[in-house]
Amino acid sequence: MSRKASRVSPPELTGASEERNLNRLSLVLAASRVPDTMTSWERSWSSSDHLGVTIHVRCVASADDVVPHGIDNDILFGLTNAYIAANCSETNTIKVTAYQLLSYAALPIGGHSYAAIIPSLTRLRNSTYTIQDSWYDRTEESYQSLSTSLVQTWRVIDRRKTPQAFEDASLSAEALFQVTLDPDLARSIRLGYVRPVDLNVLRRLTQPLTRTLYRKLEDEKHPVDHPVQMLYQTPVLPWATRLGINGRPDTIRRALDAPHRQLIECGFLKDVHYLGRGKTQQVQYVFAQSQVAPARPEAVAALTSRRITQGAALKYAAEYGLEAVQQAVRRFDELMASGYKAKSASGLLVDILRDPDKYQVVDALPPTAAPRTKNNVVPEASATTEEPQSTERSLHTARFLLKKLALPDATKDQVTELYLQGRVSAAELAALTGDAHALKTVLEWTQRD
Repeated sequence: MSRKASRVSPPELTGASEERNLNRLSLVLAASRVPDTMTSWERSWSSSDHLGVTIHVRCVASADDVVPHGIDNDILFGLTNAYIAANCSETNTIKVTAYQLLSYAALPIGGHSYAAIIPSLTRLRNSTYTIQDSWYDRTEESYQSLSTSLVQTWRVIDRRKTPQAFEDASLSAEALFQVTLDPDLARSIRLGYVRPVDLNVLRRLTQPLTRTLYRKLEDEKHPVDHPVQMLYQTPVLPWATRLGINGRPDTIRRALDAPHRQLIECGFLKDVHYLGRGKTQQVQYVFAQSQVAPARPEAVAALTSRRITQGAALKYAAEYGLEAVQQAVRRFDELMASGYKAKSASGLLVDILRDPDKYQVVDALPPTAAPRTKNNVVPEASATTEEPQSTERSLHTARFLLKKLALPDATKDQVTELYLQGRVSAAELAALTGDAHALKTVLEWTQRD
């Protein structure tokens, strides 16, 4: 197999997600470079969100390295999306090639980016964060304290040899990484404490500071459980602290000047204003009108795991949104569990997504076929069970559920009439397809009162 053929990569993704705690706590400094002596930092600031807690974070790197910074934020972002694409394994572990990781991180594919992966993972693994009453737990709806290294373990597996770490050898696109995320981080992602990110914007941003600024502003634009905000205003000095920028207000403004221009040019910001003077001045961001929401990785993963191609899954996830995809997948799973044999499973799922009203009856289906006795008689409770009033009986529904049933058309017409009269439930119709004694069952139905 050629090297080119062995490369398995995600397509040109348009949407991704970011775990909110990572962005909110500013765990990775935005600066592209930091002094060799910067082996730790400690910061506190008041949260700007609606809960208004005081954030306190301390970062300590290993003795022979500096704290995570710059591109490390992008690599962490890529690991988050690789984990989501892998359906959020309970082991907190993912396998991803170097090429895939850069794609999920929306980083340029090339030698410079490949060379940055291992040093970045090393810093993320060897740096310890102590977070005091600031890590948000979505289940408990409270802020917690924890100690984390974000990346718990990592290694590179040579596909042609026994698993081993690459040392001085150049990292290739096919190098396979096995990475285990910190349990608290992985759990937060599984709980859905994430926010969508538009990769079309992120790919146009060339510097780590600009990319970090964009993701932080996206977080402020889309606060948890609140409407979209079209304006965000904050004091300059605390804002610089969150970004990892040191210096006087004029120094901070110069550092932010180029990122602000690029965010305006790419259409994310409409304008930026500074209000006041000196240490008390504030920066005001005016957001441009929102564009079409990017595809949510959770929606893409739900579709691809049910045999929808990656390209089509991206299109449908962006077009219909996460909620519609989740509803379609739930209906698809229930219908398949009922015993319905689809000519094309992927085609059925797409049809449910495009026209959900045709399949509204699926909400009434049980996860398995209706229970029967050894004589194949439907128990009294099942025979008289009413469908939910919210489920409308229709000729289309009956024909759809009976489409794969190997019975004479006259018998199908009889069953359809029984269903429309309310004497047979949709669940019973669906179970009839896998019934070895279907004719006998239909006869029993005709004798009901």
